[in-house]
Amino acid sequence: MNQEKQPSPELFLNAVMAYRDSAAVKGAVDLGVFTAIAQGMNTAESLAGHCQADKRGMRILCDYLCVMGLLEKSGSTYSLTGDSAVFLDRDSPAYMGDVVNFLLDPFFIRDIGDVARAVRKGGVATSAEGSDVPGHPMWVTFARSMTGLSRMPAGLLADVVCADLAGSDAAGQVKVLDIAAGSGIFGIALAQKHPQVGITAVDWPNVLEVALENAQEAGLGQRYSTIPGSAFEVETGTGYRVILLCNFLHHFDGATCSKFLACMKDALAADGKIYTVEFVPNEDRISPPFVAGFDLHMLRQTPAGDTYTAAEYEEIFAAAGLEVTAMTPLTGTAYTVIVSGHKR
Repeated sequence: MNQEKQPSPELFLNAVMAYRDSAAVKGAVDLGVFTAIAQGMNTAESLAGHCQADKRGMRILCDYLCVMGLLEKSGSTYSLTGDSAVFLDRDSPAYMGDVVNFLLDPFFIRDIGDVARAVRKGGVATSAEGSDVPGHPMWVTFARSMTGLSRMPAGLLADVVCADLAGSDAAGQVKVLDIAAGSGIFGIALAQKHPQVGITAVDWPNVLEVALENAQEAGLGQRYSTIPGSAFEVETGTGYRVILLCNFLHHFDGATCSKFLACMKDALAADGKIYTVEFVPNEDRISPPFVAGFDLHMLRQTPAGDTYTAAEYEEIFAAAGLEVTAMTPLTGTAYTVIVSGHKR
């Protein structure tokens, strides 16, 4: 008997109908299903009562979440998987369910049905600037919704920076510039681990309000200052021992990245380092899957943004007069940290 795998339309059909997955997850987060199950409401009937929903509707939603692998079912009883218990129970320290508010924001997905138009144009098709609109309210949503997702890489980056600072000869206050700070989580995590760190955060004024709230909540208000405005236009000052550049460069073409990095080089102390956190695909540009797929978002959302390979980043930094000294994956995340400084 021929054991060769027969052609199947399943992959294609699942891709076409993948919107069901997004809709189901957002619905479950909006209803508080995962948290309710963690609290002991584990049947369609009890969940419906707790979440003020219809029993049949709840049963269909929870069954679909089982199909997705986000819930498990035994008889009529539902339970969380290991992943959903950690990341989707609102009472978990690692909760990240709020990311649906940004990743499924109407602005973010408005042109999802017309990728062909973006491909023909070579960039965002619905406006000239896409997600790079100055001060767009979407970035406030980003700052408020993405903290949970960023907490782990922020902690890992802080460990990298602290290890480098401990190995340097410099002493005293550590001036840190946090570009496009968003929620402020990357700078805050560093300041929590290093008592001599003082953060200067740059972002749009409405976004910095969120960062300041988070810094004050973390007890860092006296060590946290802000510079509102475009990272390309504001005067940041000089003498920074550390510059944090997280989730920023992928919004722009390589030449723009190099031009911006040259400005950052001028702001950097002689012994300072720039820590860039980015998605860095392998040289084949199709692996690892999540990282490699991110450039489709940039095609849809920006005029010229992209993901860049390690070799491409080496060129981008070199064109700015910077030397890459390390490029290390942040274990357990999709990110890579690129460490650079003045050329020796």
